[in-house]
Amino acid sequence: MDFRLLGPLEVVDHGGDSLKLGGRKPRALLARLALDAGRTVSVEQLVDDLWGEDVPESAVKMVHIHVSALRKALPPDTLHTRPPGYALELPAGALDLARFERLRKQGRSALDDGDAATAADRFAEALELWRGPALAEFSEPFALVEAAHLRERQEVTVEDRIDADLALGRHADLVGELESLVAFNPLRERLRAQLMVALYRSGRQADALAVYQTYRETLADELGLEPSARMRELERRILRQDETLEGQETSNEAAPLKLQPIRYVQSVGGYSIAYQVVGDGPLDLIFVHGFICSFQPGWEWPALGSFYRGLSKFGRLILFDKRGTGLSDRVLGIASLEERMDDVRAVLDAVGSERAIVVGVSEGGPMCTLFAATHPDRTQALITLGAYARRNWAPDYPIGRRAEQDGWLRPTAEQWGRYATERFLQERAPSIATDEAAIDWYTSYLVRGASPAAVAAITDMNEEIDVRNVLASVRVPTLVLYRAHEYLREASRYMGARLPGAQVVETPGADHLPWEGDQSSVLAAIEQFLAGLREEPTEPNLILTTVLDAEVPEAEQGMVRSAVARFRGQLLDAPYNRVRATFDGPARAVRCACTLAESMPQLRAGVHTGECELRDGRLAGPALEIAAGVARAAAEGEILATSTVQDLVAGSGIEFTERGPVELPLAGTSREWRLFTVER
Repeated sequence: MDFRLLGPLEVVDHGGDSLKLGGRKPRALLARLALDAGRTVSVEQLVDDLWGEDVPESAVKMVHIHVSALRKALPPDTLHTRPPGYALELPAGALDLARFERLRKQGRSALDDGDAATAADRFAEALELWRGPALAEFSEPFALVEAAHLRERQEVTVEDRIDADLALGRHADLVGELESLVAFNPLRERLRAQLMVALYRSGRQADALAVYQTYRETLADELGLEPSARMRELERRILRQDETLEGQETSNEAAPLKLQPIRYVQSVGGYSIAYQVVGDGPLDLIFVHGFICSFQPGWEWPALGSFYRGLSKFGRLILFDKRGTGLSDRVLGIASLEERMDDVRAVLDAVGSERAIVVGVSEGGPMCTLFAATHPDRTQALITLGAYARRNWAPDYPIGRRAEQDGWLRPTAEQWGRYATERFLQERAPSIATDEAAIDWYTSYLVRGASPAAVAAITDMNEEIDVRNVLASVRVPTLVLYRAHEYLREASRYMGARLPGAQVVETPGADHLPWEGDQSSVLAAIEQFLAGLREEPTEPNLILTTVLDAEVPEAEQGMVRSAVARFRGQLLDAPYNRVRATFDGPARAVRCACTLAESMPQLRAGVHTGECELRDGRLAGPALEIAAGVARAAAEGEILATSTVQDLVAGSGIEFTERGPVELPLAGTSREWRLFTVER
């Protein structure tokens, strides 16, 4: 069987005949399952991907009907039911997309190893699999997103193949093809650079310089930007008639770093997350930007590009854009901390990283802190740069920001540009706040990061973030680094004092952005910290987890298992007629409880986030007992949560009403807890 996605959807049997797959919706369903061939896709996810916001009441039933019809059309044992959804199992080599990815990676590896001939052959084989635009026949939400991602992969592979051909001296044959590609993609910088090199090597220096000038004018007219530093350097080398241009495409700084192409991975909820891997080495560092900063435009700005290169000297640097910002998918509303943790895990999985050093800047810091506490098995160390546990003022947190200090963070459409950028730099990079070139570039950078509405939504979330109760649960090596005179220095000191065993380092300067000002002292502190890490990982025995406890009749246990699986929970042993489950995020636990309450209106449930001890693969500890105590304090039909849960669900849309302090008897003692009722 030959399963073809790279063009019109087609399934061809061993005899060469195309199978009849039915109408558009079942075909779309099959295409969606093929994109995740071998993995289970939940029915809930399929409904979202096929109908988006306009979901008919019969959507779930229609999915089941379409699956049944597809089973009749496909060979036996191809489409499997796997709770909570379905999985498409294909023989090795049956899916053209999988063959494309395998050949593309072989080509990239050969090119990195200097074997241009093998690389050119593999890239050509990969591109021959394309029979037209992928998923073009579908208008379903998933197809609109995935078609763009597949098209990007195809275009990057074309550029990789051109690199290989340039290395083989085929520049004269490439000029015509490159001119056509540039005409079709006038803003694609890599194609412009390749055309300039091909023209120069063909003895057409003036034409190569004309390509650069046209690109500069196009950027200025359409985006108000200048070409990147790499393109400007290429122009200078052509003007100087640099001898090294005769045998290489460019001599940019990224080449020795093994700068990989921008790729996408699908995270929880179906959102596609953009990422890029820079450099190589025994350590993995995943870098989490703050605010709406995005990684890709950063290469244009010398300070940020230099900072990336500095980090990549310590190991393999993994860059990505948070959902809702930069090149990653936009979201409705805002993304919660646990959804952003999902994105970190998805990117780590995509690059094959089992454990990484998690580096968080500013608002990326609290998310990284929560990730380190929740997933110590995936976290080799935690580094925070100008970060905080809580941003805003509270009666028990007098060092927090006042709302009136951050009015510019909810900009109008007219303000989202130079006005907001000037205030951004005055606060976060005062050393360059009056530099016109910096203001111009950062204006473009921020505008490309998010829209005015997204900025306001992210600000709302940042004001809700509070991971103070999590700090004591971080058990990995930690570095807290901040500038001596930056605006969040007190918040960073507070954080460092409460993270167990953390190294707290103050470096000179007032810039909050770690790449501005004296970045060498920042990089030196990171290097010293990393040099002291133990090479052998230790198995974590304490983890942060969220526990749901509720009384559930025996007859409802089947429904409970389904709900817990749907929200990615894990059932634990519990007394008769009770349910106890753990979740890797508090919002999932609360939503699971709400789902159970829809079928059981008299449900009494308690949710708590706290530390548990992992003993021989089983969880034990006070968090389980606390959740049970909270459940006992709930009235009929009430879901109660501790203040820790309420603090950690920022951005989730879950609302609470404060119940007030409640005495909970635990392990022979009694302690007062602030409890909150979940609004449903």
